[in-house]
Amino acid sequence: KDPKTDLTQAEFLKQLSQDADATLYYVRPMSGGAHVFRIQGAIDDKQISDIIRRLSKRMDIEHAEKDSIMVHQ
Repeated sequence: KDPKTDLTQAEFLKQLSQDADATLYYVRPMSGGAHVFRIQGAIDDKQISDIIRRLSKRMDIEHAEKDSIMVHQ
């Protein structure tokens, strides 16, 4: 939520990963102040849902969701 937070700082990523109970890596910013993070390792949908639930409890996160790859039909 705070635009002044440097999301690439090691300490921020360490705390975020601890709260998620998974290793997270910063990927890139998106429009509207959103950001993309990658979860290390192959994990299933339940694990992803658990990570999203844990991250959503943080006061500095407004919204968390799984990234979906769009495929043109």
